[in-house]
Amino acid sequence: MFPQPKPSWPRRVSGLVLALLVSGALVPVSAWAQDDILGGKVQKQRQSEAQIRDRIAALKKQVLASPKNYRFHYELGNLYAELEKTTDAQAEYEAALRLNPSYLEALVNLGGLYSDKGDHQEAIGYFERALAINPEDCKARSNLGNSYYALERYPDAMFEYRRAIEFDPKCYSALYNIAVAFADAGMYREAVQWWEKVEKAAPGTPAARSARENIKLLERFTPLPSPSSGAGEPDDGSGDPDHDH
Repeated sequence: MFPQPKPSWPRRVSGLVLALLVSGALVPVSAWAQDDILGGKVQKQRQSEAQIRDRIAALKKQVLASPKNYRFHYELGNLYAELEKTTDAQAEYEAALRLNPSYLEALVNLGGLYSDKGDHQEAIGYFERALAINPEDCKARSNLGNSYYALERYPDAMFEYRRAIEFDPKCYSALYNIAVAFADAGMYREAVQWWEKVEKAAPGTPAARSARENIKLLERFTPLPSPSSGAGEPDDGSGDPDHDH
């Protein structure tokens, strides 16, 4: 359930690019409001489908007993999303927002659903509403960057990723997606540097493991400078990938 942009700039290393595409390394990842780890779909990992359905049945009873409790609708939306019942998930997030229009988590996840469907303009609206409530929300800002990236608005995407990191240096969904942007532009040294940041910010998580796998994949196909080479980190605007080359 992640956005899948299709960059159009020329590929330089066909074998490497194919390997990166197959591995998913060139796809930015979304951060869901209920997840504690990048793209890990925590609930799906921890619960079987039967357990999720039992929880849905219990929550439906709670909704009937307390129809104005927006959190029940939000939790139902999360569970439906885990089952990939996006229409039901959307309906529950919208119900939560009718009861509490400022419910940031529902805005983030509803935006994520629209992004999954390829409706990035609609998604942007929800992420912007979330950021109007909390400009420092890592997940909303990183996901906004993903929507811009999918629309090939690359400078806007990089701005949002970097802004997310300014507010939260451990916002590793944004760190990860900056690495994706560099790899996608053929700037592999910079991609490795940013995936290494993910490993430092989120050790032991699926994000860090995925970053390490991507680094190993790059090392198989192209020579990369060693840490002792003194290569600088792409921390200023001049280091952003140029997608028009």
